[in-house]
Amino acid sequence: MPASRLQIFACFAESPWAISELVTMGGVPSRIEGARPPVAPRKASVAAEEPSAYLAEARNLVLAHMKAALPRESRLQPFYNLLLEYPLRAAKSMRPALCIAVCRAFGGELEDVAPTAASLEMFHNAFLVHDDIEDDSYLRRGRPTLHRKFGVPIAVNVGDALLAIGLLPLAGNFSSLASDVARQVLDVTVRMARETAEGQAMELSWIRWGGCTLTDSEYLRLALKKTCWYSFLAPVLTGAAIAGAPAAAVRALQRFAGWLGIAFQIHDDILNLEGTVTDYGKEIGGDLIEGKYTLILMHALRSATPAERAAGLRVLRRSRSLRSRQDVEFLQELINRYHSLTYARYMAEKTAGRAREALARVLERVRPTRHTRFLSAVNDYCVTRAR
Repeated sequence: MPASRLQIFACFAESPWAISELVTMGGVPSRIEGARPPVAPRKASVAAEEPSAYLAEARNLVLAHMKAALPRESRLQPFYNLLLEYPLRAAKSMRPALCIAVCRAFGGELEDVAPTAASLEMFHNAFLVHDDIEDDSYLRRGRPTLHRKFGVPIAVNVGDALLAIGLLPLAGNFSSLASDVARQVLDVTVRMARETAEGQAMELSWIRWGGCTLTDSEYLRLALKKTCWYSFLAPVLTGAAIAGAPAAAVRALQRFAGWLGIAFQIHDDILNLEGTVTDYGKEIGGDLIEGKYTLILMHALRSATPAERAAGLRVLRRSRSLRSRQDVEFLQELINRYHSLTYARYMAEKTAGRAREALARVLERVRPTRHTRFLSAVNDYCVTRAR
């Protein structure tokens, strides 16, 4: 067994990267005054045309694997068709694309990584179904959420089934991959599922009971668990494991995935307030309606006067059913008054820049291919996308 695989296993046993590095941003202003010119969004580079084609290829591949994984029980076919309700809607397929690109960049074979990429996409869609229920969201990818369309019991069961069937490709890895590699992939996926659940627990706790300190480090810890692990770290680490990437490259990939996941989530928070339903696919302003502590809202609250902050926290302590339109408008006014969207754009650019630096160290170790070009282009894509 190549020594590099054993080294990778040791890397996976460690924390993905030091949280102290993550939260020590260095030079980030605590507030941005009105006189400060807005930070212009980064324009997509010429290479950013490539992510769309690469993402589409990954989507088609994993959809075929997902359909093949579904049981052929005719009496339950209507139920299994529901498992494809979200996957068949327009989606980015970022997670499987990252998994495939990293694996292929380090010389791995497509047939080896495709089942794991499909598994990650099934986990992703299961999390979306459950997340929509917990947030009582109305829209997902531009159409009614599953629980709004079919009811909560059916939606919960669909999410559960996606999680169960998502395990099948991981079990199959023990037949198609070296046993230590299959175990690494499984270990990363288990860690991802736990971290994601813990991140969701943090967010739900803040919404229901408060307790958020309103600091950037608090937000970054939440995003690390809730977004980075299942959207970036798990895809990158599993792809690296299957390819047998060296330990030094894995450490750089961890930093790349972590920083890019933070940038992705901050940009998502911005889109929730500034996007359009057509592009974004979800209700605009939903984070404020649901009382979520985003980087944007946390900046506004800590920049506000004591009286404003107290009023904002009172709004957030109300249950969603008691939170009025005027309440949401008050929170939006605080965000506008203290230029919190400008601050968020600054932070998204800063974290994307950290990801870019880490990726440069990764790309030094591999020859240029369409897979490495995708990884380079996806960095800008994450903070310029419209959905």
